[in-house]
Amino acid sequence: MALKDIWAKERSQRLTEIAERKLEVAQHRQQTQAELRAVRQDINREAQVLHTMLDKFVINLYETGLAEKQQRQLENAERHKQVRTILEEYVEALRLYEQQARQKRLEEIASRKQEVLALKLEVLQLQEKFSSDRELMSQELTEKLQTFRTNLHDYVWGSQEVKE
Repeated sequence: MALKDIWAKERSQRLTEIAERKLEVAQHRQQTQAELRAVRQDINREAQVLHTMLDKFVINLYETGLAEKQQRQLENAERHKQVRTILEEYVEALRLYEQQARQKRLEEIASRKQEVLALKLEVLQLQEKFSSDRELMSQELTEKLQTFRTNLHDYVWGSQEVKE
């Protein structure tokens, strides 16, 4: 009965450890997803600001271009080209940043998945160890019981054997 209680206590502890590890993994997953959402929101906000700025700039160029002479129109066209180049470079930099952030998150997720797999492997190994320990205990108890039975039989019946 005590062995069963010990085993139940150990099993309860293992299940508690497993539940805690699962909770940690779930929290890591939620944190990673929240961080990724935050990065996406930041990028979307920056892209929206850039889009708004570009819209305002283009409108300003259009209105200015109608009112000015040809020389001024050429200057504005050159500025527009420069700003567009700068904005395209900035947008490309944002894309690169998003790719790097996504890659970093994927690497973190992969790392956390490896941690989860390592934890699962550890749990399986512990389960196998406890199973083999139980088998060894069972064999020892069986051997002790057999020895006890033999000793009891010899004690009870050993003196009453027929002597020839």
